[in-house]
Amino acid sequence: MAIGESGAGAVDCELEELVLRVNDHPEVRLKLLTEVSRALEDCSRLMPAERATLAEKVERWRYQLLNHNAGHLSDDQSELTQRLDLLMNQLSGSEPRPPRSLLSILATTRSQPLSAEIEACLDPRRPLQAVEAAARVVTDRHFAAGDGSASRPMLLYAPLYVSNHCINHCLYCGFRYPNPMDREQLDVAQAIAEADVLGRRGFRHLLVVAGEYPRLITVDYLARVVSALTGQGFAVAIEVAPQSTLGYSQLRAAGAVGVTLYQETYDPERYSIYHPKGTKAWYDWRLEGPERAAEAGIRRIGLGILLGLGDPREELGALIAHGRYLLERFPDLKLSFSLPRIHDAPDSFSAPHHVDDETFIRLCCALRLAIPCANLVLSTREPAHLRNRLARTCITQMSAGSSTSPGGYQKHDRDGASREQFPVVDQRSPEEVVRHLTEDGFRVVWNLSELQAR
Repeated sequence: MAIGESGAGAVDCELEELVLRVNDHPEVRLKLLTEVSRALEDCSRLMPAERATLAEKVERWRYQLLNHNAGHLSDDQSELTQRLDLLMNQLSGSEPRPPRSLLSILATTRSQPLSAEIEACLDPRRPLQAVEAAARVVTDRHFAAGDGSASRPMLLYAPLYVSNHCINHCLYCGFRYPNPMDREQLDVAQAIAEADVLGRRGFRHLLVVAGEYPRLITVDYLARVVSALTGQGFAVAIEVAPQSTLGYSQLRAAGAVGVTLYQETYDPERYSIYHPKGTKAWYDWRLEGPERAAEAGIRRIGLGILLGLGDPREELGALIAHGRYLLERFPDLKLSFSLPRIHDAPDSFSAPHHVDDETFIRLCCALRLAIPCANLVLSTREPAHLRNRLARTCITQMSAGSSTSPGGYQKHDRDGASREQFPVVDQRSPEEVVRHLTEDGFRVVWNLSELQAR
């Protein structure tokens, strides 16, 4: 069965033979490749939306291969995933690019030592004050106000939880499906009401957060929420389940300015242990989510690891490699990192790698030195004294007065404990945080546009 003549944009017979060798529902796959071949041979044949839908089908096929053969791809399967990746890119009309290579880069990173600079930061024999001083110099150099003043800007944001429904069984998370808790999902009007509370407190930059529940938390739902909040004058980023490239394109069209997606742990074996059931169990789908968002045109990408799950040195090395990989492929990205620590978890879970305060500070400083231009984000998971110290050292973006439950701002979290993802440790109000930052010499920034203009 020929699926297309050879030539520019055509699908060749070699690919057909590869599909037959992999034997992954070949009749269905070859039919799809016939459609792909025709679309690539005649670019005017399909409308852009139809080509995007076809690209999403190819992308879904690729991830089915990756997810169903996690970490154990045969040579043929590996080649097919690369060929499908490039076909998807052709269909989307994007600039030609090499195949995705993050998996191989991370595999190489695991076998290599950290750089001498990072090792020096993490070495407990080096005085912590010297590590902080080095990080502070780099932070000031790259994030100076730019107006001749001595103050450094600090962007404040607020998480806006719209749903705690989740089908995942992540061992460490308060939202995990088996946990008995009150589940709630905000409609658009309720999300706007939450944002109104935050707007009155000064916030203009919001991070929309939701659990993973595909039947309820759809791309269309998220797009409606993002569009409504954007219409109220907020800059909106999202921290939700990984989306397809087309899904991220829809969210970008709705107004999303950023995507935050933490891998939690870059070790595939540990990952499978901590994520035994649910869509989050798909390591490769999550790993490449930030890259799909960048390909969809979203230019603010946030990465992170959950400290406590794996060896912090190994995880930091992988996180740095991930960030550098994205910056090489998308030089105009505005990258951010976060290192949340496990403080509270379901009773059945105990974090195997305790990270004390000093190690936490060293990790943050090492990240600053490794990728100086990246924003470092610190949430209210951490206590006030530590947030104040790290703000002076290397942090450029902070949350304040946060709630981690849907509807928590309107209800003042009086019943939030039964619906929250994790307890907030820094209980200061936004006014208290602002007052301390101002007294410490920072220029507090609420508007993302003001920060970008400098």
